[in-house]
Amino acid sequence: MTTVPTNALAAGEAVLTGDVVGTDFGLPLVRPSRSGREGRVRVVRARCRTSGGVVVWFTDGTKTPPLHGRTGWVPADPGAAATRPGG
Repeated sequence: MTTVPTNALAAGEAVLTGDVVGTDFGLPLVRPSRSGREGRVRVVRARCRTSGGVVVWFTDGTKTPPLHGRTGWVPADPGAAATRPGG
């Protein structure tokens, strides 16, 4: 299974994330999916470097907590957003 590091994520890239794990100032927080079989497809809007790591923002209004720049993401199949629940 191929993964993409957080530092290499580009806007518009579809990746697999887990379910919402909490909130930060009212915004839902998600983390990378651990396998290609589970997770929701989300599209990267932007990523920004913070003092605690790198935060990835998604087009659906979710974001990640600060992550290490080498944290791996599983890329989603091109047609997966239409077939996966919540995608």
